[in-house]
Amino acid sequence: GGGGPPGGGGGDSVKAFDLLIAEFGSKVEADSKGLGAPDVEKMVAVLKEALVAQRQMLVVASQNKKPSQADMQKVLQPTADALGKIEGLKDRRSKHFNHLSMLAEGAACLQWVCMEEKPGVYLADAMPGSEMYGNKILMEFKGKDEAHVNFAKNFKAFLQDLVKYVKAHHMACLTWNPSGGTNYAPAAGGAPPPPPPGGAGGPPPP
Repeated sequence: GGGGPPGGGGGDSVKAFDLLIAEFGSKVEADSKGLGAPDVEKMVAVLKEALVAQRQMLVVASQNKKPSQADMQKVLQPTADALGKIEGLKDRRSKHFNHLSMLAEGAACLQWVCMEEKPGVYLADAMPGSEMYGNKILMEFKGKDEAHVNFAKNFKAFLQDLVKYVKAHHMACLTWNPSGGTNYAPAAGGAPPPPPPGGAGGPPPP
C-alpha cells in the first residue's frame, strides 16, 4: 500500500494514534467550524497542535530507550507548550466559556504521558471535568442547535477513544523501546528552527 504518514515509523502505537488524530480532525475539528465561535475554533486548532506534538513524542518513544528526567523534559516540552497555549485561550468572558472549558479540561488528558505508572487511572480522574462542561453544553443547546450538541458528543467520544488507546498501548506507562537509541530530538527529521519570538510561525500544512 501507499507510504505511511509523515514523521516516520513508530509501529502500532503511532498508527493507532494517527487514527485518533484523524477522528479528531473529521469530527471535533470539522464540528468546530460550524459553531460560529472563532474562539472555540482557535482552541480546537491548538489542541490539534498538541496532538501532533504528542504523536512526535510517541515516535521518539517507539525508537528510543526511556530517557533521563532532563531528556524527558525536552521530549515533553512541545506538548506542554501547546497545553499552556490552550490554558491561555480559556476566556471567562466568552459566551462559549463552557466549550472552552470542556476543551481545556479535555486537553489536560494529554498529560497521561507524564505518569510514571498507570496512566489509565490518571485519565479516569481527568475526564469528568471535561464531561461536566460537555453536559452543560448539551443542556443549553439540546433541541435548539444540534451543531453544538454534536460537538460536545464527538469531543467526549474522542476522549473515550484516547483512554482506550492508552489502555491498549501504554497500560503500565508510556512505552519506550528498551533496545532503542538515545535520540530525543523531535521525530520530524530535521525540524525547522523555532520561529523568532513574536513571529506567527507554524508548521506548513501537511
